[in-house]
Amino acid sequence: MRNLLLSLDQAIAPVDVFFRDDDAGWEDERLLELLARFVDQGLPLDLAVIPAELHEALATTLSESHAGLHQHGYAHTNHQVEGRKCEFGSARDRAAQRADIAAGQARLRELLGERVDPFFTPPWNRCTRDTGEVLVELGFTLLSREHRAEPLGLLPELPVHLDVARLSPAELDERFAARVDAGGPLGVMFHHGVMEPDDMARASELLALLAGHERVRARSMRDLQPV
Repeated sequence: MRNLLLSLDQAIAPVDVFFRDDDAGWEDERLLELLARFVDQGLPLDLAVIPAELHEALATTLSESHAGLHQHGYAHTNHQVEGRKCEFGSARDRAAQRADIAAGQARLRELLGERVDPFFTPPWNRCTRDTGEVLVELGFTLLSREHRAEPLGLLPELPVHLDVARLSPAELDERFAARVDAGGPLGVMFHHGVMEPDDMARASELLALLAGHERVRARSMRDLQPV
């Protein structure tokens, strides 16, 4: 992480960084391991929770944690016939999207109560304008996708910029350094379900670097929600 460390050392002002882990509801052991690594470093973590995959035991554990919790689609199911995977894409009309989002919202409220934030992360970081309009109707206050997605202009958005689980160490170092130079808030995304032991170890190294640097201001999604 030489490039990242150099960029942080040279940063004029602290950079806001938030961490979002997707697919809570899958691979519980890996999820809890990643969460424990954040706790060890005293860093905040926001979890995008799949409503249809959340069971009572996990809900209890997450409710008792310090993690931020918000909705990740409904069942993380691909509905696109062609093109890139998407749960809330052009292949589904507004009514179908609304039914799933509302059902997911109700399930998370039932299992997590007040612990769930009114935020929405679409699976695969993709959705349509219909999705955004439904989110506004249902009272969601924040949408989080990949930073290259065109803003919908319907509700505040807080994008992620880096996917730790899918970048090589060299790519992560280079891209993270570039994002620090561009300023924050900077969103760092994890996918615990595909993280092997070596990936977890590298994640711990990254978290330790960030936790210990005076130019990093670790924030939760709630902290950074645009007004």
